Amino acid sequence: MWLQFADGRCGIVDFSDDLWGEDLAPLRDRVTFEEIKLNEGLATLSWERGDIDISPSYLYSKLESVQ
Repeated sequence: MWLQFADGRCGIVDFSDDLWGEDLAPLRDRVTFEEIKLNEGLATLSWERGDIDISPSYLYSKLESVQ
């Protein structure tokens, strides 16, 4: 997934290895994964199915390509 953060850093965040854990298992389904939303109240990426939230600090730490 390509993300840009408020400080201008941007890049690819690959957390596909994490999808094999039990908590993120629902995201293995492409349709579910594509239901991603920005939860502005929590400042997280969220999916309703599976009640999943991923924090920006975690995503920031996973940046692969920084421009």
